[in-house]
Amino acid sequence: MKTSFVYFCKWILFPITRLFIKETQGKENIPGHGNFIIAANHITGWDHCFIGDAFEERIKELRFIGAMDSWKTFFLSGLLYYLSNTITVNRKKVDRETLLERMIECLKDNKIIVIYPEGDSNQKKELLKGKTGVAEMILKSEVPLVMVGTRRIKGSRRRTVKIGKPLYFEKERQLAKGIKNKEEYHLLLRKVTDKIMLEISELCHKPYPYLNYEN
Repeated sequence: MKTSFVYFCKWILFPITRLFIKETQGKENIPGHGNFIIAANHITGWDHCFIGDAFEERIKELRFIGAMDSWKTFFLSGLLYYLSNTITVNRKKVDRETLLERMIECLKDNKIIVIYPEGDSNQKKELLKGKTGVAEMILKSEVPLVMVGTRRIKGSRRRTVKIGKPLYFEKERQLAKGIKNKEEYHLLLRKVTDKIMLEISELCHKPYPYLNYEN
């Protein structure tokens, strides 16, 4: 994030954000140094603020993934994306390989990638089926993954934020190195994605009903 925006977040945005947070749990699970990936459920655009507040000590290193696929998004979020150094994605014309390369380059530059595996905001009672992009990024990098679950308090606008322990996926990375068949690789991506989504499900108290799949 740009330095001026970091100060804005710490002095203005986060004090306001904390009015809507009942509790943040698991801060002791945040790595004190080194890069990693954050995967979280996505209720609304305010999730950026809740996650930014939870990871305030390392906010300058955060790089969010944000949709930029309409003029409306550009006018509403363009300046914010610029100030926060957001990695923008046109979901209508996404080049998966190019996007993965950009995110991995950020990780090599000691940044922390924040991604929402659901792929879109979701206010339903169940999680959406996880996208496999975060799993592929994990398999192609050497960094840990930290899961975050945000949950609305019933009858209130406030939320709880819960941070899980880092996961390293060493076994899955070793398996990926020996796979040459695209179908087997896709199946591994789906299994890793489901493992991630189940962890997020436990943290945010939303069920994940997509484990019975064929591909």
